Amino acid sequence: MRYLLSLFVLMLAACSSVPEKMYYQLPMKSSKVQNVEVMSKNQVWLQRVMLSDVLTSNGITYQTSDVSYSNASTHLWASPLEQQLGQSMVSELSTALPEQLVSLQALQNSPDTLDITLTAFNGRYDGIVLVQGFWTFTQGKEVTRRNFDVQLEQKEDGYPELVRTLALGWQQVADGIAKEVIKR
Repeated sequence: MRYLLSLFVLMLAACSSVPEKMYYQLPMKSSKVQNVEVMSKNQVWLQRVMLSDVLTSNGITYQTSDVSYSNASTHLWASPLEQQLGQSMVSELSTALPEQLVSLQALQNSPDTLDITLTAFNGRYDGIVLVQGFWTFTQGKEVTRRNFDVQLEQKEDGYPELVRTLALGWQQVADGIAKEVIKR
């Protein structure tokens, strides 16, 4: 009987120690509804956001040393990271480029296209948050490619602050893209 009681207590303790899963969404500014007449040079199509393999997990990525990474098992993205990044980028660019229709879908023939590849979108062991990669903007036969390397200090510990800092870095990437598009 003692054996069964001990086994029951042990099983109950094991069940109670399962960590609760937390889900995170990148914060987005509420953007005003855009009324733009689509003309031949007004659309920017965010064709894709590509992630390096380490970022494709649904767990938030954290760099634990100069050569190792970990994907959280209980701190997860609420929806696929590529989807969140695409929606956030469209929102940021729509605000920064009010004369352009920025979309995740091609709504006309031969729109200007934007492709973004992320090689880092993670926190790091020393408190630095990395948003790194490159983007390619194609307008007609003109192609522009730029690297980005945003490194921000995480102000507080914890995953919520990491997600907020990642969103701030992503916003800086969007600002850089918008400045290049405006030049055209």
